[in-house]
Amino acid sequence: MPKILLITVGGSHQPIVTAIRDLQPDRVVFLCSDGAKGSKSQVIGSGTPCEVRRGTEVIEKLPNIPTQIGLGDKFQPDRDIILIEEPDDLSECYLKASLCIQNIQQNVTDAQMMADYTGGTKSMSVGLAMASVDYQLTLYVTTAVRTNIIKVERGELTGQASVAPVVAQRTIEQFLPIFLQQYNYPAAIAQLRRLLSSMALPPDIKRQIQTLYACCSGLDAWDRFEHRDALELLEPQMKNPEIRNLALFLKRVINSRGQIDEKFDSSNGTEGHGYEIVQDLILNAERRATQQRYDDAVGRLYRALELLAQIRLLKAYGLKTGDIDTEKLPENLRDEYEKKRSPAKGKIQIALRNSYELLTKLPDDPIGKIYLENANKIINALEVRNNSLFAHGFKPIISNDYEDVSKVFVNFIKSSISSVVSAKPHIQPPQFPANIGTG
Repeated sequence: MPKILLITVGGSHQPIVTAIRDLQPDRVVFLCSDGAKGSKSQVIGSGTPCEVRRGTEVIEKLPNIPTQIGLGDKFQPDRDIILIEEPDDLSECYLKASLCIQNIQQNVTDAQMMADYTGGTKSMSVGLAMASVDYQLTLYVTTAVRTNIIKVERGELTGQASVAPVVAQRTIEQFLPIFLQQYNYPAAIAQLRRLLSSMALPPDIKRQIQTLYACCSGLDAWDRFEHRDALELLEPQMKNPEIRNLALFLKRVINSRGQIDEKFDSSNGTEGHGYEIVQDLILNAERRATQQRYDDAVGRLYRALELLAQIRLLKAYGLKTGDIDTEKLPENLRDEYEKKRSPAKGKIQIALRNSYELLTKLPDDPIGKIYLENANKIINALEVRNNSLFAHGFKPIISNDYEDVSKVFVNFIKSSISSVVSAKPHIQPPQFPANIGTG
């Protein structure tokens, strides 16, 4: 694993020599100012370009830095010098340092990269430091007891710069919100895990990252319908108002799912109106649409539509769409549905459209009535899903398709739930937040 050091060069060669001797790199890349009076002379100048001064007096002249250190063939000028034309231009300093780092990371296997930003102009130092933080280099600074404000004197020591809090706050404040706005929890989790595993962090920042990690992991589990795992991760974070509202809704989702999913343990759920799992699917579809995964989004809306009928038939009439008990049907419907019994399975099973048609035949069912009013629009919208690759066809679903299907399905579902739920206040289903505080 080759050790490669990037180092800024300024008016004094001494801290540069100290850093190289202390860090013992296999290769050194010098960031130097260009021009006749630039610091590049200290790296490639002939004769004795490096001077040791006491005030204005030159007390010693020395060869260039690679010669002093004895880099020999390890130093290749064409490869190992980055010339900065405008050393006070932060943009140029940052970009050239970044490009150099990228090139090494792409072409040198397992490079252990370091940077020392002691020398050079302020812009050169800041540019290298910023690039090093962005590309996760180990950062060093060479210091000594200062006897003036001009430069570091003799007796320097090279020490690792503490950048972990800087990296952590940049991740939390700049990158994490982007992932959350995209509902990209795997990326958020990976960034937070990297911070926790690769850096020595102050206790308060570490606790903040651990809290964010638990929240993102909980939302990721919920996004994958692992509702119980999600609650286990989110419930301890309920001091945060946003997480509290989510967790309260999640408990109702768990109870709602338990009523229709016989294999699901809903023991830690909270009773609601019973249709929360349908609302949960709509919110999940919205997140997929935000990610431009429109086929996924429509698939979830289809399942929400299907679940609405299944829950209504079960809650109101004790009827399971996967095994209709004709004894629970009105007498005038029993013969009609008995004819639908499968000889192979011995069951009467009805799909989405037949489920709603059954609701229209049951006396005064509110959802059945709303379906009759919207049947043509729903059937037309179903064609979009049926023609997609995720169903029976090959046509990809685009943004406009999703918007059209969503308008029909969601309006129908919301109206249907309102028609069968009592007027007392219920928790409004919240969408996942685009930002998570640590309250």
